[in-house]
Amino acid sequence: MKKDKFEKKNVDFLVDEASRRIEEMIVTAELKPGVIVSEKEISEHLGIGRTPVREALKRLEGTHMFKFLPRKGILIRVVTVDELLLQMEPRKVLEELVVKRAAKYAFPEEREQLRKLATEYRKITEEWAPAIEALRIDDEFNRLLCKASKNPFIGQMLLPQHALARRQYYLNYFIDKELTARVNDSHARLMDAVADGNVEKALAELDELFVNLKQFNSISLSTWIQLDQDH
Repeated sequence: MKKDKFEKKNVDFLVDEASRRIEEMIVTAELKPGVIVSEKEISEHLGIGRTPVREALKRLEGTHMFKFLPRKGILIRVVTVDELLLQMEPRKVLEELVVKRAAKYAFPEEREQLRKLATEYRKITEEWAPAIEALRIDDEFNRLLCKASKNPFIGQMLLPQHALARRQYYLNYFIDKELTARVNDSHARLMDAVADGNVEKALAELDELFVNLKQFNSISLSTWIQLDQDH
């Protein structure tokens, strides 16, 4: 019995690790939009067995970042501006709910962590750190916000939607630095408002964030393939 439990924990860990790394490979365009890859190629590249990779891909299917092609492989999708803007409609409703609940119900240590993330977000913006650093802070913020909402169903619906947004964010990070700085500042101010428990201000900051994100998501996706991967 103990051995079975240990093996299950190990498999769960590998699935989590494979999910994180596959998503990051797509978000950062290491796997570029339009390419077709196989489960075997991903498994060998990650050094993780095919079973955890298969389970990770099933878990990530709801992100709409890729599509399974029977007998061909996995197509990394090119996502249109229209799709991104349409996705923002249901996402905004869920974001409002999670922000309200997190502002009301977050534990003191969660509020402290939100303030810490806001400080880190401002610092990387001032220093123009690599986009991947901003990406990881944003991911941590989204997961913390869902946890602080004390409603696990929200996270199950909302977190998969963030993957496409993170890919757009990463690939357009250096195209319009002024706009990127506004998006980052909106995130930091939202974190502070939630940490302060100010529901009205948090919702106002969320509205401002979505105004900036709509503009950010409207940047031409033709830049994706051409972007310098050193960013």
